[in-house]
Amino acid sequence: MKELIRKIFRGDAILWATILSLFMISGLVMFSAISSSAHRYDDYLIPFWGHMRHILLGIIIIIVVHQFSYRSIRWLLYLIPLASLLLLILTPIIGKEVNGAVRSIPIMGFEIQSIELTKLAIVIVFAEILGFYNTHTDKVMSWKTFTIMSGILGLFCTLVLVQNFSTSAMLFLVSILMMLVGKVSLKYIGTLLGGITAVGVLVICIILLIGPDKLGNDNRLGTWVKRVERFFETKEADDKNTIVITDENRQVVNSKIAIANGISPCGPGNSVQRDYLALAYSDFVYAVIIEEYGILGGIIIILLYVIILARAGKIARRCAPNEATESILVIGISLIIVMQAFINMSVATELGPTTGQNLPLISRGGMSMLVTSLAFGLILGISARNEERIQKEIAKQEAEQAEVSTPIEESTEEEANNQ
Repeated sequence: MKELIRKIFRGDAILWATILSLFMISGLVMFSAISSSAHRYDDYLIPFWGHMRHILLGIIIIIVVHQFSYRSIRWLLYLIPLASLLLLILTPIIGKEVNGAVRSIPIMGFEIQSIELTKLAIVIVFAEILGFYNTHTDKVMSWKTFTIMSGILGLFCTLVLVQNFSTSAMLFLVSILMMLVGKVSLKYIGTLLGGITAVGVLVICIILLIGPDKLGNDNRLGTWVKRVERFFETKEADDKNTIVITDENRQVVNSKIAIANGISPCGPGNSVQRDYLALAYSDFVYAVIIEEYGILGGIIIILLYVIILARAGKIARRCAPNEATESILVIGISLIIVMQAFINMSVATELGPTTGQNLPLISRGGMSMLVTSLAFGLILGISARNEERIQKEIAKQEAEQAEVSTPIEESTEEEANNQ
């Protein structure tokens, strides 16, 4: 039985346990948090069972994908950046508005969110380019190649920016970190950062000249500015103890109330603030977790994501020297998943402005759940190949040692017979 389980769940056992723990927590929390949308259905359990189907499908995707080596399916994975680019272009044209922005394309009852696929697309593209130069150490990245990389990054980030600023910023930051891991010249990275900083300063100056109040709320730029303003206004109100609940700060204030209630946890399924948080099942699910399971529950969630990052680091280090692409891919995927998780938790705890990032593998969301599962399947597939290669190397070393020791034993025996 144990051997069968190891054949099905291959790769890093601790990472598997962490992923399954997140899925289990997701099921428990969603049974409570998803009730805010249950009134839309004849049966209040319909949204919960829908979420559980996504969890089951996510587990199946991980199991299937991690059976293959990255190199055996890499040509298929190249379709992800192409599909992502196409969806990013089509979404503003034929997409559906979600939370004030056009973010998804409904296809046969399923919401296709292009930005979820883009997160994985960027990591795959950068892992391939950086992996090539780290594998072929005799080749040096030129300005031309770096310009092409920067152009790809700029194109994807610009298209994502139309839908979600925080995702665009997160993709850019993860890409920079991947460049550092991929040993890209600091001169190149510094040039890119300098250019982005100059553009950012220019945009801020334009906003100040126009006046933030004149931007309005009917465009994404106005929405970003208002969110930042509300964040600092709420912080200032906290200092003066004069918080007034309005339509603009309702989500944040109710999230803080839920976290405050976590001092005396109400237990599974007993959250009160879930009925006041419109996005209790996605953006503010971390607040519901703390309200029901207390500060300890919140710390456990943080530790699970830290474990993911730690195990990914170990898997990346165990890759062979000629598997730099796989190593950088593992680092990139883990960074974007963990970074997204901490952004979500920082919003719920008011350490940052509202962004619209969900909690990976916990929040409700079919596309996010499935793409994240695909990403973990790739990591575990690489981990499984590492273990197989290391076992073969150990077996080969033992065989060589046995061959060396055998003649010595025979010669010793012959000398004893002669005496």
